[in-house]
Amino acid sequence: MNIKKFSRGLGHFFALGAAGGLLVCAAQAQTLGSNLSLTGPSAGADGSGFNDTKLVRDGSTATYTQASGTSNQRVSVKWGSAINFNTVILRESGSTITNWQLVNNDTGAVLATGTGIGAARTVNLGNVSMKKLNLVVSGSSPLRMAEIEVYNATGAASSAPSSTAPSSSSRSSIAPSSAALSSVALSSAAPSSVARSSVAPSSIPASSVPASSRSSSSVSSVNSSSGAISAACIQLATNPSVNWRDTALQTDQEIVECLSKTLGKPVGYGENAKGGFDPNGNSKLTVITKNASKSVEQQLLEAISGEAHNWIVFDKIQFAQPHEIGMYRLGCSNPTVQSILGATEAECVNYTQWCAKNGVSSANCVTQFFNSAMNKSNNPIRNPVIGSNKTIDGRGSEAYFLFSGFAIGKDSTGTPTQTANSVILTHLNFKGAGHTEDHYCDPDMIRSTGASKDIWIHKNTFDTTGDSAFDVKVGAHNVTMSFNRVVNVKRATLHGSSDSHTIDKQITTTMHNNAFVTTDDSYMLLGNTLRRVPLLRHGKTHMFNNVFVNYRNQILSLRVGASAFMEDSVFVVNAIHQEKSTAQLSLAEISANLFKDISGGSFRNDRNLLWFGDAACNLTASTQTALTATSGTVADLSANYSSASRATINSWRFAAGQELVDYVSATAGKYGQIPYNSPLAGDKYYVLGLGKVPCQIR
Repeated sequence: MNIKKFSRGLGHFFALGAAGGLLVCAAQAQTLGSNLSLTGPSAGADGSGFNDTKLVRDGSTATYTQASGTSNQRVSVKWGSAINFNTVILRESGSTITNWQLVNNDTGAVLATGTGIGAARTVNLGNVSMKKLNLVVSGSSPLRMAEIEVYNATGAASSAPSSTAPSSSSRSSIAPSSAALSSVALSSAAPSSVARSSVAPSSIPASSVPASSRSSSSVSSVNSSSGAISAACIQLATNPSVNWRDTALQTDQEIVECLSKTLGKPVGYGENAKGGFDPNGNSKLTVITKNASKSVEQQLLEAISGEAHNWIVFDKIQFAQPHEIGMYRLGCSNPTVQSILGATEAECVNYTQWCAKNGVSSANCVTQFFNSAMNKSNNPIRNPVIGSNKTIDGRGSEAYFLFSGFAIGKDSTGTPTQTANSVILTHLNFKGAGHTEDHYCDPDMIRSTGASKDIWIHKNTFDTTGDSAFDVKVGAHNVTMSFNRVVNVKRATLHGSSDSHTIDKQITTTMHNNAFVTTDDSYMLLGNTLRRVPLLRHGKTHMFNNVFVNYRNQILSLRVGASAFMEDSVFVVNAIHQEKSTAQLSLAEISANLFKDISGGSFRNDRNLLWFGDAACNLTASTQTALTATSGTVADLSANYSSASRATINSWRFAAGQELVDYVSATAGKYGQIPYNSPLAGDKYYVLGLGKVPCQIR
C-alpha cells in the first residue's frame, strides 16, 4: 500500500497505489460559514424518542438530548422555509451510536448513512434543499446527541481524513453523490481511510421504489470485477432500517455478493473462506423470519444443512429487538428428552414453563434447566452441524443464541464423519448458561471438527458460555478467528481433544485482534480458571494483536509437539487485583504463570507485553513487563499465508500498547466498529477518534 501525503498548504492530495485503485484530489479547505441550525429562518428542532431536542441546536457541546430507546431514534432540525445547504457536522455526547442516517423529511430520501459518530462527524452531502433534516440513530443506551450543525459551505470538501492522527474536527465522513458511489473502488486490503468512512446511499429512498422496478434502478449493483460497492449495497449492509430485499439489489446473487464484499476478507490460515458466496453465480440468500410456518431454529437447521452455497441472515425488522434462539429446541420433540426433563414439548421449548412447574425461581431458571435438568448422560441433544459453503450473518439483527451453538463438520471418536469446507460465522451473539465441566450436551458455541477447513469466525460476542467459544478438533484446519469478544469463558478455545488424535497435526489457526476478557466482578471466581487460549495439541496456531484482560494463569498450554507463535499482544490486569506487596512482585508472578505450561511443544514469543491498568484498560506505563518465556523453535507461520494476507496484516499491525487495546476494544464483538477486514472501515485514527470504549463492556 503506497500512500503519499502532500503539504496541507497545497490542499489535501492522496494517491493510492495499485492496492487502492483510487486517486482522490481535493483543493482548498472548506469555509463553513454560519451554522444554519442556529441562524436559518425560524430554525427549530423536534424528534421522536429524544427529550429536550432544542439542545442539538444550542451551539454547545456541553449539553445534549438523550433518547429513551436504542433503535431508530429520531432527532431533527427544521426551518420555517426550505434552505439550501451542503454540509452537516454531527456531534455525539459519548460514543454509543452504532448506526445513523440523515433523511430529508420533506421527501423521505436517505441522504447519508454510516456507523459511529463520536466527537465530530462531518458529512458532505452536495447541494440539497429542504425544510427539515432528520437524524435517525441506533446503538446502545444511552444515545446522546450534542449538536447537529448545518452549513452551506464554500470551497472544496476534504476527501478524507489525514493519514496521520488529525484532530477530531477533521475526521470527515465523505458522502459522494450516488452517481459517484457506484464507481468508487474499495480495496479490502488497503488501510487508508480514503472513501472508507460513511458514504451517502442513493437519494432515492428504497421504500419508494416499487419492488417490480428496483432491479432496474439507476443505482449500480456491486461489481465483482472492479471491486465497486454501490450506494444501495452500503445502505443494505449498514442500515438496520433497510431490509434485505428493500434496495435496488434484488437477486440473491447481488445481495450475497454485497454482503460478502462489505464483510471483507479474512487474513491468515482461514483466508480462503467464502462462506455462502459463490463467485460463479449460485449464491442463495436465506432470510430467517419469525412469522414462518417453521420455528426459527428449524429454519436455521434447514439453511445450514447440505453443501449448496447459502448466506443466512435475519429479517432486520422482525429481529430489531432481542430474540432468543435455542438450537437445543430441535430436540424437544424427542421422547427421551421429554422423559429426562419430565416435561412436555412445550415446556422444553419454553424452559420458563418448566421452571414454573418445578418451583424454580426466575433467577435460577436458566442454570437449573440447562446445567442440571438437561445435563444427563442419556440426553441425545447435540449441536446441529453446518455443511459446506455456509455463512450465518447476524448484521442488522438482535437475535442471540442461548446455551449452545453449532458444529462445523462432524466426527466419531477422532475420525471425521462429515467435512465442511468454506464456512463463515459473523456478527453473532452467544450467551451461555454458565460453565459446567464435562456437560453431557457438550455446549460448545462453535466447534470446528471432522477435518473441516477454510473457516472464518469473525466479530462474534461470547459471554459466559457453557464450554468453548470456538474449539478446533479432529483435524479441522485453515481457521481464522478475528475481532471476537470473549467474556468470562473458562476454556475459550481447545485445539485438539486428545493426545492420540494424530490427525490434529493438520490443525492450523490464526487468532488476531480478539478481546479475551475476565470482568472485574468475576476475577476472584474465574481468575485462575480462564486459561488455555488455546490448549493446543499437535497443530499450529499464529496469534497476534490479541488483548487479554485480567488473565493471570496458563494463557496457553502445549501438548505433543504443538507449535504456537504469539506476537504483539497485550496482557492487562486491573491494578485492584494486585496480589503481592508490590506491583513488581505481582507482575513477576503473573508473567511466570502465563506461560508455565508450554514444555510439551514449541513456543515463539515476540513482543508480547504485560501491564497493570485500570478497569477501562488504561495502561500504567511504569508497569510495562516483557514476557520472555519460550520453548523450542517456531518459524514465522505467516509465511504460509498468501501475499495479500501478509500485506494486510503488515499494513494494520499494531505494536503492543495502548492503541492496540483501544482499537480492539472498539472493534471486537458483534457491536464493535467495522474493523479493517472490511472496505467500509475507517482508518485507525477514525476509530480511535470516536472515543474510548471500556475494555470490559459486555
